[in-house]
Amino acid sequence: MSLIDPELIQVNVEASDWKDAIKKAVQPFVEHNKVTDKYSQRIIEIAKETGPYIVIAPHVALPHASSKDGVLADAIGLTILKTPVAFGNKDNDPVKYLFTLSSVKPEGHLDQMAELVQVLQKQNLYKQLDEAQDAAEVDAIVNNN
Repeated sequence: MSLIDPELIQVNVEASDWKDAIKKAVQPFVEHNKVTDKYSQRIIEIAKETGPYIVIAPHVALPHASSKDGVLADAIGLTILKTPVAFGNKDNDPVKYLFTLSSVKPEGHLDQMAELVQVLQKQNLYKQLDEAQDAAEVDAIVNNN
């Protein structure tokens, strides 16, 4: 099984700002019945309340919300922005890669993050992602196909 769901991979996505980036990153989750419409709005509300804590490394954000915020299934997706956007995290802005998480278990995203760390530590990962032309190439890079 793939860590990152191939149907939730998007490349060269245009976003006007960080809120638009989150909405676009969550959209495939809604389309594939992983979350409800309210999920992206909840992620944005949490980020407004708590700050850009979802920006975890240079150019990398992990948008996610609680299992009770409209999660229907466990999933991890990846959205690569065409033009990086600022999230307000001075150490790690601008964000280009959004690894979106949804988990039906209250602490399930912690397990997902642990698995994701393995992917994020791959040598030349971001260089390879930047060179990928489409979702299939990204899938091969992140899921070792």
